[in-house]
Amino acid sequence: MSPNHQITMLKFIKNLSMLSTTLDSLQNSNAIDVLTDLLRNSTKEAHYREISNQILNTIYNLCRLNKSRQEDAALNGIIPVLQRIIKTKGPLKEFALPVLCDMANSGKVGRRELWRNKGLTFYISLLSDEFWQVTALDAIFIWLQEETAKVEEQLLESSFTSGIIKCFTTAKANAFENLLEPLQKLLRLSPPIALSLANPNLFHRLLQKLQSNKAVVRLNLLRIIRSICDASEEQGALIGRYGLLEVIQRLANNDGAVLVRNMAGELVKSCEMNDMLGLSGSRRRAPRRSSSSTTPPGLLTGYSTPTTPTNTRSSQVTNYSFDKDMRQRSGINGAIPYRPASRDGNGSSGLPMIANGSAVKSRLPRTTFARVPRQQVILSPKKNENTIPGNELSESALVPTPNSRRRRRISGDIR
Repeated sequence: MSPNHQITMLKFIKNLSMLSTTLDSLQNSNAIDVLTDLLRNSTKEAHYREISNQILNTIYNLCRLNKSRQEDAALNGIIPVLQRIIKTKGPLKEFALPVLCDMANSGKVGRRELWRNKGLTFYISLLSDEFWQVTALDAIFIWLQEETAKVEEQLLESSFTSGIIKCFTTAKANAFENLLEPLQKLLRLSPPIALSLANPNLFHRLLQKLQSNKAVVRLNLLRIIRSICDASEEQGALIGRYGLLEVIQRLANNDGAVLVRNMAGELVKSCEMNDMLGLSGSRRRAPRRSSSSTTPPGLLTGYSTPTTPTNTRSSQVTNYSFDKDMRQRSGINGAIPYRPASRDGNGSSGLPMIANGSAVKSRLPRTTFARVPRQQVILSPKKNENTIPGNELSESALVPTPNSRRRRRISGDIR
């Protein structure tokens, strides 16, 4: 096919790719594979620029917002071809860059091909291009969302920090405003990267741009400052350290935008709280050192270990002595003292007190107990056992008879 006919056919395919209904048909007909091979092999053709122009537009239409077609293009080797076109710095760069930067949106297969062809390093190098630095930063942020740990490690080890600081401090007005939103999203996503940007040059640029007339710019700048402060151990102290406190305080008090006032107020509170914590922390350290050196070890161990309970045994001894004394005072001929009956007439009133201070529980239901006159309650000794009046009774003699409400008489207790 002659070059003119070839260009005409490529234009026809490009027009077809502009219709959303034809994209799947073109993909199923291996259009991406054929176009990629043609782009790779036509570098020495006389009409290479026109051919490349039509092919790149068609591939862009096919791959835009479609991960499967992006992966197809990546597997067919489109990434190194696009990188070579971009490095020539010709007019075709404007068509190749959008396709390559969109590859960050592809799935695992497309990102694997990007890793193989050093795609992240290529994106970082684009930060020095004032026309494509925003697109490159967007691609880095999207890739960081998908593979946070791996991309974060590569960014910290590469020249990304110096590149973004240079980009931030030298960007023109429009490029600077467009750079703020993807940058603050990236810093919020990765605190280590935010910490690496705590640089005097960057804070000096922030101080200058906080006086912008646009509320969106001021808000994004304050968000960037907050992300850096949150990632740092100094927290809000960075604001005072780099001379931003006065400007932020003024925004918190007088700014016309509500979101800007709220964000500035939070930063001021963070700075003041950090100062208070610093003062209180310095005051607390002195008593800690003096207490640890002057407090006896015995007291320190007493606070850390619970005391051994000794109340049970002492209470048993006390109850036993009290019970013995009561029996000796009130027992005539072996009589046993009883607790006074309660006013509501419950069954606990007629139970005797024994040596350990606890009442003997009866197995009868509570309803069978009734108030028994004191004169009828008598203990009965065992068979063939002599009792001596005035002696203490054994515990077996204190158990009430289950089928009788009164006690048997004791031989020494006959009246």
